[in-house]
Amino acid sequence: MIGVLGINYESSPIEIREKFSFNEQRIIDFYRMLSHKEGFAGIVILSTCNRSEFYFQMEDCCETAAFSYMLRSLKSFCAVEENIRDYFYFKANDDAFKHLFYVVSGANSMILGEDQIVRQVKEALRISADNNLAGTELTRLFTKSFEANKRIRTQTKINQGAFSVSYAGVEKCLSIFPQIEQTRIFLIGAGETGTLTLKSLLKKGCSNIVITNRTPEKAQHLANKYKIQAIPFVSLEAQLEYSDIIIVSTGSQLPLITQQMVEAVSKSRNNRKQLFIDLSVPRNVESGVSSVQNTIVYDVDDLQEVVKANQEKRRKLIGKIDSIIAEYLDEFNDWLTSRNLGVVIANIKTNFNTVNQSELEGFKRINKATENDLLDNYGTHITEKYTRLLIKNLKEVTNNGRKMEYIKMLNQLFDLN
Repeated sequence: MIGVLGINYESSPIEIREKFSFNEQRIIDFYRMLSHKEGFAGIVILSTCNRSEFYFQMEDCCETAAFSYMLRSLKSFCAVEENIRDYFYFKANDDAFKHLFYVVSGANSMILGEDQIVRQVKEALRISADNNLAGTELTRLFTKSFEANKRIRTQTKINQGAFSVSYAGVEKCLSIFPQIEQTRIFLIGAGETGTLTLKSLLKKGCSNIVITNRTPEKAQHLANKYKIQAIPFVSLEAQLEYSDIIIVSTGSQLPLITQQMVEAVSKSRNNRKQLFIDLSVPRNVESGVSSVQNTIVYDVDDLQEVVKANQEKRRKLIGKIDSIIAEYLDEFNDWLTSRNLGVVIANIKTNFNTVNQSELEGFKRINKATENDLLDNYGTHITEKYTRLLIKNLKEVTNNGRKMEYIKMLNQLFDLN
């Protein structure tokens, strides 16, 4: 079976999602843990600010046992002891396939139709492919989802007018600082989300922007390209004092900004208003920061109100998306079943060749005749051999003729009607 175990912005709050955030090394380590399970065949892990989803393949295992094993393993790996089952969703086979197609198309995103999710899913597949974590069937499923996504975005225009979570963060900044172009802004993180945030700020007329990143070359590249200032990562705390808006988007597993840091900065700023937008999961701004006087903190879950207008557009597009996805689901399932049938056909050929070779050698040893007679006699011999073998297995499979549904299937299989 192929299944997905997941949590997203709809099923769980950020304080739960951040416990299950995965970077590349954690993905590899988790796979090593799972691979000891007999029948475990591969995994692709999608981990973003709004979701963590674990697409896996398990052979010779029922859905209930497979999901129980995955959830137990996940809790153990992430050192989570509390009962979190209700925050997760569990989907198997067709439901899992359809869910992935929705995710890739952006139909399942907080920002309907946003493009960032496609790159994130491709990156998730790349990590699995580079480290041999996903088998042929999972890889084919993800490839098919990209094909469906391309058609969905072309025919439905789902991403027309779409924006990103980073854009929603900038809109939130505007609601607190209407004169945002005159505001001092500090960006922490120069990855994809940080880059999108910077572009949104520049479109709003902002110019007083400072950026930092743990890898300084990335920050300097953006600074040179967009004519802003880059500072060393070690200067992060000092820069807080001069910043009215701080937007954080990094992959750090620990908070970069603590309550103690902000309390010290607040005194030196004479308690002037300061806004933190935390686009990171796990959160990079410590929860206690919001208790500091004149300090406002928003995380990704707080941005949902900015994007509620997308819901009506989502409802109008669902019918079109469903019909497109149905076609690609049929294509994938046809490939999957033909792949399974291919194994059976190969086994039948191997079995027939083995029996034929063995019987032919024995038949030649005990029969002396002309070549034509030998061929005729051997044809009769091998037919009787297979007939006896099939009759014996037929009686066992059909419970000596009691299972009529099997008899009907065999009649169709051998065209006996």
